[in-house]
Amino acid sequence: MLMAMLAGCGGSAAADAAAQAPAGVLTRVVSLARGAARPLPTTVWSLAGLTGKHPVVLFSHGLGGLPAQFAPIATTWARAGFIVLAPAYPHTNARVRVDRADIGNQPADAVHVLHAMERRDPRLDATRVAVVGFSAGGTTTLGMLGAGHDPGIRAAITVSGRRPPSAFGGPEIPVLFVHGDRDPTVPLRAGRMAYESLPWPKTWLTVAGGRHGEFLIPGRPGYPMVSGRILTFLRQAV
Repeated sequence: MLMAMLAGCGGSAAADAAAQAPAGVLTRVVSLARGAARPLPTTVWSLAGLTGKHPVVLFSHGLGGLPAQFAPIATTWARAGFIVLAPAYPHTNARVRVDRADIGNQPADAVHVLHAMERRDPRLDATRVAVVGFSAGGTTTLGMLGAGHDPGIRAAITVSGRRPPSAFGGPEIPVLFVHGDRDPTVPLRAGRMAYESLPWPKTWLTVAGGRHGEFLIPGRPGYPMVSGRILTFLRQAV
């Protein structure tokens, strides 16, 4: 779980509720669900007045997390022209009793969110998608890369994540692994095991002195380097 310092107000789950965010970025929360038992309220960040087709970043939070906690870095992706989708997963978000066993169901949730939003918003280019996740969300992200994975996925980034229980398969895509070398929650060796298990083109980034996600917080050591490397990877791969 990302440290409490990253926690923020999550916003309402009302469908398509909109509010203006800084620097011309619009944020809203869309009420989605994959069946009655799997509500997936999804935060969307995009540039105000955006027209045409645009690539997508599909972001997955960690255990006990919320999309709003990642608003600063999501906003940088939106400013770069990506439409950012971030579902709150039904059994691992900050407002429920966390069930680790449900992580295996989240890759299908994420794909559902992508195509539900594609139907709602014609600006989404679902053929140009980067899947990104933190901690358990990084495991969710890697879990989306099995045989028959969604053909629109062009790249993946896992931050402080573990290897998924499912096998990798389908068309190869580039994957960026980011991990702090002092992570007490998901040890560096767990991230390396995930990296070594992937036979595709891949890049490993160690955050020197990095713990579990502090480098995703603006103003903290490592943030400029990590956020810059992630954005460069997204621009090159998607």
